[in-house]
Amino acid sequence: MQKVLTPKERLQLIRKGNELFNKGDVEKAARIFVTTAYKDGLIRIGDYYYFKEKNPIKALHFYLEADYKKRINEVTEKMAQIIIKWLHEDDKKSESSVKIKVKP
Repeated sequence: MQKVLTPKERLQLIRKGNELFNKGDVEKAARIFVTTAYKDGLIRIGDYYYFKEKNPIKALHFYLEADYKKRINEVTEKMAQIIIKWLHEDDKKSESSVKIKVKP
């Protein structure tokens, strides 16, 4: 059975998470923010992975946890653009690799 945090326990954990984040222990802070469903902390963790670590997939996980629609839309749009670019590159490669032999 899961234990439900009291408001006081949740606040203490959030403070500890903020302290860990500020000290650079992002992984432990992230676990606390997920456990407490602390949206501001989750967004900060997402921003850390998105902007500093350049890891949009890991960042997206935290944005989804926080239900941060603005950044979710931004990240998924960029991912979609990359996929579209890859598909067009594959189409161009396919077109250039097809050679037609014409007999005179």
